[in-house]
Amino acid sequence: MLSGRSLAAILGMLVGVSAAGAAPGVEKPPKPLEPRASLKPAAGEGYFDDVFGLDDRGATLAAIREDGATFAKVELYDLTATPPKQTATFNVDKTLVPVRIEVLPPGKGLVLIARTNPDDNAPVWAFLLDATGKVSAKVGPATTFARPPGDADGHLIAFDRKPGAHGAEATYTVTPYALATLAPAGKPHAYHTDPAGDLKTPPVRLVGFFDGYTRILGERAGAYDKAADVRDRPRKTVIDTLTGKTVSESEIPDLLGWEVTGQLRRDHPGQSLFVDLNQDASGVDVIDAMGKKVPAALVAPFRLYDPKTLLVEEGPKANHLTFGIAIDPLNPDAIKRQKPDLPMLDLYAADVSDGSVSLRGRVFIPRPVTYRTRADSLVVLKRFKSFARGGDELQVFDLR
Repeated sequence: MLSGRSLAAILGMLVGVSAAGAAPGVEKPPKPLEPRASLKPAAGEGYFDDVFGLDDRGATLAAIREDGATFAKVELYDLTATPPKQTATFNVDKTLVPVRIEVLPPGKGLVLIARTNPDDNAPVWAFLLDATGKVSAKVGPATTFARPPGDADGHLIAFDRKPGAHGAEATYTVTPYALATLAPAGKPHAYHTDPAGDLKTPPVRLVGFFDGYTRILGERAGAYDKAADVRDRPRKTVIDTLTGKTVSESEIPDLLGWEVTGQLRRDHPGQSLFVDLNQDASGVDVIDAMGKKVPAALVAPFRLYDPKTLLVEEGPKANHLTFGIAIDPLNPDAIKRQKPDLPMLDLYAADVSDGSVSLRGRVFIPRPVTYRTRADSLVVLKRFKSFARGGDELQVFDLR
């Protein structure tokens, strides 16, 4: 542990450095956002869990405050008030392990997605909690739940995978629910793959699910020309999982890009849009659902960033995502100057439909953080350094 004198010396050195990005090659580093509000539990009243949520307007925050043993509470805050006003608080089952929170319109409560045991591979359940905390509906179990981006009707999709006995053999079941009530919004549809990972109907190789598990991306083998003994390029096929119908099919123009995107889908199931390091690790690309890549213009040279901090949040609008990446205080330029940069998190918004990427804000992060964005709101949890879960402060920012 650092002594008070050592910590003061390090902080003094950091304060003596301008905000990260003032290194050579960056003329005007972005001015960090100032928090509009800060929420802290009172002394001895627990901590905030890593899982918290915002409604689509960025106006309501749902946070879980607990002590890890004796209690767990949900607290709802109106972020349009200054300072944020707590509008409700209620107890929740402290044995649940929260995974995600979907916040409903004011007065309607929320949907808590959680496991009933701490095993990361355990199935999840969705609980509809009204404004008093009463569980009014429950669905599951499922492998995961997702919301399709741009879904104006408000659906929650249950996705379940049951592996078979051989190879890639599996059964995938997709079931839609109304987010506001958790009532069924359609019939479940099951899809079976053989050991090679192929669907029987339609006859395609399953590459992955996207759009919140409402679409399958498949690969159909190209037609075989017997006379020339060659096969045409394979074709990409998109299937609507809620109807089983083929939505589109076209030739795959870039086979290498197709394989790279396929790997991203395996690493991020259900996701439609991606941000990934480019081939020579000199920057990041924004990648759409069909694999098209567009380099992201960043406000600082990529060498100043820590690639391991790259985090992507898709939606809620279709073709939109937010990604964050943090300045590495000991980046090559800082080491050359023998002065660390301030640790900063840069938040970018990308519109994949036109390839635009813009900075929405820079935030000072003196310790590890978890964050959520919706509309023009950013909420950052300042996490404990020495614990695996939770933090003691939620900061609210207005994004640019």
